[in-house]
Amino acid sequence: MTEYSDIAEKKILILYFLKIIEIPIGSMQFVRIMQENRLMNYFYMQQYLSELIEEGLVTVDKKEGISYYTITDKGLWVLNMFESILPAGLKKLLKDSISEIKNRIHAETMITADYYPEGDGYTVVCKIRENDFSLIEIKLAAGTKEDARNICKNWTEFPQEIYVEILDAIIKNREKSSPPAGFTDDQKERT
Repeated sequence: MTEYSDIAEKKILILYFLKIIEIPIGSMQFVRIMQENRLMNYFYMQQYLSELIEEGLVTVDKKEGISYYTITDKGLWVLNMFESILPAGLKKLLKDSISEIKNRIHAETMITADYYPEGDGYTVVCKIRENDFSLIEIKLAAGTKEDARNICKNWTEFPQEIYVEILDAIIKNREKSSPPAGFTDDQKERT
């Protein structure tokens, strides 16, 4: 196989996947699926996606710092013309695993955490959604990339526990505590 035909096959593979997934897919989800199935490496995938976007075959929409990809009508037309260059076994692999992939994407979109650079630190956005209803959405500042990653990791691995802890903390009755003895009246008013 020539380098040119390999590139064409990889681009058609991306278009084929976007067609059968039938929903916008986030960049990290897309990368993970391609790598887990050993379909292509990260750098080639990013290059081919950029080229497909430039050619008008794929669109990218950004929401809260996350890129979501979908195939365009022009992309569907090109795919219909060249889908036959994809090996049948590869198409079967994707078709057989598409419902599992969709379920996983759906679960991941129900509980999401992402971060992006902002100023000197990072902004972390954590959400839990049930159907189309947002149960909770939190935007936090993180000083370092490592902190932002840890927040995202904890949110996606322990969403129920964190949700309950937050609810408990903000629902419970609170009374303003008395200032320690020795405060002046002026200091007491400011507490």
